[in-house]
Amino acid sequence: MKIKQYHWHHFFGGVALFLLMVQLLSGTVLTLFYSPHLNEAYASVQKIYNELAAVAWVRDTHRWAALFVTLAVIMHFVRSFLRKDYLVRESKTLWLTGVLLFLPLLGFLVTGFILPWEWRGYWFMEMVPNYAGEIFLAGPFLSDFLLDVFTLNRAFVVHVVILPVITLVLLDIHTLSKIKRRAGGLFLYLREHSLLAVPFLLVIALLAYALPMPSQDPAIIPMPLEGEYIPTAEWFVLAFYVPYLYFKGFMAVLLGFYIPFGIFLVLALFPYFLGAKGGMVGDKTRREPHVAGKRGVLLRILAPLRKIIGERALVKTAGAASVFLVAMALFVPLYTVSYASPTMGCNSCHNLTAGIRMGLPPPTFKDRVMNPNLKDNTFMVEHWFYPQVVW
Repeated sequence: MKIKQYHWHHFFGGVALFLLMVQLLSGTVLTLFYSPHLNEAYASVQKIYNELAAVAWVRDTHRWAALFVTLAVIMHFVRSFLRKDYLVRESKTLWLTGVLLFLPLLGFLVTGFILPWEWRGYWFMEMVPNYAGEIFLAGPFLSDFLLDVFTLNRAFVVHVVILPVITLVLLDIHTLSKIKRRAGGLFLYLREHSLLAVPFLLVIALLAYALPMPSQDPAIIPMPLEGEYIPTAEWFVLAFYVPYLYFKGFMAVLLGFYIPFGIFLVLALFPYFLGAKGGMVGDKTRREPHVAGKRGVLLRILAPLRKIIGERALVKTAGAASVFLVAMALFVPLYTVSYASPTMGCNSCHNLTAGIRMGLPPPTFKDRVMNPNLKDNTFMVEHWFYPQVVW
């Protein structure tokens, strides 16, 4: 099947949409076997791994697909940013909804992180209110509110109902309404992009088989630092907590909340700051003289290479290289600060044989008076990253 030319312009956007469909299907299967109750959630996950191997593979597929969806969305954003889509008047709403889609995406990661209710899910549930508590003025109220209203049932409803509805509305404004008006509609679009998604699906399937989440304790107990160096979708959330490893006080809050939030606002409102222009960004009749001059200088520098591979191949190579370089500028720092996270090792200490029951909240559950460490962001993050040193 031949892929239409315009699809390559939105390669990662189409792949992200297709992977979201995979997430919808795999998540639907998991809801049939998951019990959203504090005393039963982790037991239901263990039952999947001990008795239902195929469903366990679906669960790990769901986990790894979350990583690839996040990567694809970020790459799609980088591609759109480098193409200056924000300068097109007709794309203002598309740009805004695309940036806003990051919020439910993070919401999926956070709630999906908590729902299995293994020890890392419980620990992260205690960390989220602390993060919200650092917000100026509204922080204490938000922290208390999140602690008071949290139940697994509510987290489950947010994950499988509220966030999907928000995502669907934003997606419809962002792209689905346009796709449905094309010949063949959404079905043809997904069928064509399924070909592009095949390599990603194969990688996800292999990773789900080779690197499952250890959930068979106490019969099979992982090593304490298992999960180091292994990228997971959780890294994108943990990146906001990393400043607490190296800084204290306002500097940690500045780097962990205010700067990311400021960048998000600037990116969301980019078209409105710059004043979007009509027509296509790539239209040569609208290109400013100094931009055309710079392009001419660049083409003269690359003239020898252009003769060898041709101008069209050179333009495509330069575009791909620019996307790759910007993506690496984002992902390399993320890997550098997150690789030490032993995301699969919690069960090594928190299990029946160690005297700490996985899947049940401890006596200090949500109690910052009985256990003051629960509201200490530095302690919580240090124990997460270095459990063999801080406990």
